[in-house]
Amino acid sequence: MGFCRIKTVTSREYMMKFIYNLDVIKDDLSDLKNKVNNFLEGNEEYIVNRFEELKLQNSDEADINDLENNEEINISNYIDLNYVYKVCDIYEQKHQEIDEAIDKYAKNWSIMTMPKVDVAILRLAIAEITFIDSIPEKVSINEAIEMAKMYCDDKSPKFINGVLGSYLNDRK
Repeated sequence: MGFCRIKTVTSREYMMKFIYNLDVIKDDLSDLKNKVNNFLEGNEEYIVNRFEELKLQNSDEADINDLENNEEINISNYIDLNYVYKVCDIYEQKHQEIDEAIDKYAKNWSIMTMPKVDVAILRLAIAEITFIDSIPEKVSINEAIEMAKMYCDDKSPKFINGVLGSYLNDRK
C-alpha cells in the first residue's frame, strides 16, 4: 500500500468517525467544514498514530512521525483534506437523499434501528458511490466492508455489502 493509499484509508476512516460522531451527539448538519476541522484537530494524535500503524503494516517507507520530533502536526500530511471537504459538502447538502437510499435498501431495517457505526459506514459509502466520480464504486464498497470488519460486529460486513450491492445494482 503506497503513501497516497494510506492517506486515503486514514481519511475515509476519520470521515466515517466524524459522521458517526454527528449522529451520536445529534448535531445539526450545517457548517460541516468547520465542524470537521474541529474534529480533526481534536483527534490529531490518533490520526497520526493510525496513519503510522497503516504505514507500518503496509509499506517499507521510513517512519517520519511528527509527534516524535515535537513539531507542530501538519494534518494534511496524514489526511486528504480535499476528500474530507468534498464529503462534508456532499453530506451537508445530500444527507436526506443518502438516508433515504439506506432505508430503501436495508431490507427490514431503518437508520433508526441499525447500529450507528453501520449507518456511518453506509452513509459514507453511498455518498462516495453517488457523488464522487473519481472513486470507483467497487472501491467504495470494498473499503466500507473493510471498515465494517474493523469497527462492527461479525454480521455487519455481509449486511453492508448487501445494502451497497443492491443500491449499486439499481443504479445501473
